[in-house]
Amino acid sequence: MSDPWRRVRGLLGVGVTWGISWAGIGAIVGLVAGVVSPDAGTLANAVFEWAVGMGLYGFVSGVGFGEVLATVERRKALADLSLPRVATWGVLGSAAVPLLFGLLGTFEPGTTTKDVLEAMLLTSFLGGTFAAASVAVARRAELSGPEEPELLTREPVPDAIRSRERERSAASSTERRA
Repeated sequence: MSDPWRRVRGLLGVGVTWGISWAGIGAIVGLVAGVVSPDAGTLANAVFEWAVGMGLYGFVSGVGFGEVLATVERRKALADLSLPRVATWGVLGSAAVPLLFGLLGTFEPGTTTKDVLEAMLLTSFLGGTFAAASVAVARRAELSGPEEPELLTREPVPDAIRSRERERSAASSTERRA
């Protein structure tokens, strides 16, 4: 990756994708927490707080995972990456996020070590899962290759249709000979 802007776009893409996905998971957790816990204030507050918090964790975890993968596995093709190894990078990178947020002082006063460890456990699980899934989806997209819509070919539509007809007739004549 010689173009630094390409790398930044890739990292932001992974971060935003993870952030949005984790925000959805956070909203579900907030909904459950708001219904189960009577002291959560209003249900909307619990959903919003969990969605925003998990979204930020997901964004930072996604960017961190992308940077670790780009740095450590830089010389490997997508097909050569081991999913368990990729998941390990996701677990390690995501487990560090609650520690980072704690060092920045973003936790509420009274947050215990147990709370931080629980956050690390949750983010580790999500990080490993999303890391392996991200690489699996990227592999699948790479294998399927780019698809060109018929109307966006370089030659005019009638010529494109004629070439396809020629290819089909050549293939059918080859099948008849065999």
